[in-house]
Amino acid sequence: MFNTELEIAISPCPNDMFIVSGILLNKIPTPFKLTFHLEDIETLNNLAIKKNFPVIKASFGIWNLIAEEYELLPVGSAIGLGAGPLLVGINPYKTEEFSKLKVVIPGKHTTAHFLFNLFYPHKIKKIFTKYYEVIPYLFKNKAELGILIHEGRFIYSKYHLYKIMDLGKFWKKTTKTPLPLGGIFVKKEIPSEIKNELIHIFRKSILWAKKNWKEVLPFLKNYAQELDSITIKKHVFTYVNEYTYELKNSALEGLTILKDILKIKKPLKEIIWGI
Repeated sequence: MFNTELEIAISPCPNDMFIVSGILLNKIPTPFKLTFHLEDIETLNNLAIKKNFPVIKASFGIWNLIAEEYELLPVGSAIGLGAGPLLVGINPYKTEEFSKLKVVIPGKHTTAHFLFNLFYPHKIKKIFTKYYEVIPYLFKNKAELGILIHEGRFIYSKYHLYKIMDLGKFWKKTTKTPLPLGGIFVKKEIPSEIKNELIHIFRKSILWAKKNWKEVLPFLKNYAQELDSITIKKHVFTYVNEYTYELKNSALEGLTILKDILKIKKPLKEIIWGI
């Protein structure tokens, strides 16, 4: 059908790998060759800003920086339903104390950083690092506050850290909508038939994964930072939902609010493919 090869860059976190598991395990046939590159989310964000890949997972926090080159696919997004990056502390600090503290953030261009700025738009010393280094930074007293994403948000109590704010709940309380965290973006120049086929392939992969947990779970463990099955399943069930399969209804309302905050003037129909 197509004589095409496509490179796709995504993160190795459980929700992303769950989405593509049917493809990578050769359960979903594809009419063209797909080559996957796995990088942490901040690396992906920088690659997206540099326009390095035709298809790439990126944080919605940088949507305004990539909207001229990329369109969002209506499948594969991580949309939090009252759950998002977790702001934790080595003590149960109040916001009045933040100005004297340091916060470690999993990347300057992440949605986690964007949300923290909304939650606390005041001066505070920030340290940027990889998402899997946030807990070690806190454990070694290099910072007093940290923002946890991916599996880290589910295991903070194991390290005797205190939850200060779920930034997903903060977003929901503020906007009354689901939280756009990250999505799969495709370059506008890619032909429409290929974009449509990608949507079809990703959706088939999601449906296959939901029906085949026994095969999917060992696959996810090959890439996860935390190998506990319960933690991995919590991660997937939190961020792979009906809006991952299809962007619609209140998810589109949340995306509209986000794009307006980011000062993206184009309507959703011009920046999301196929809605």
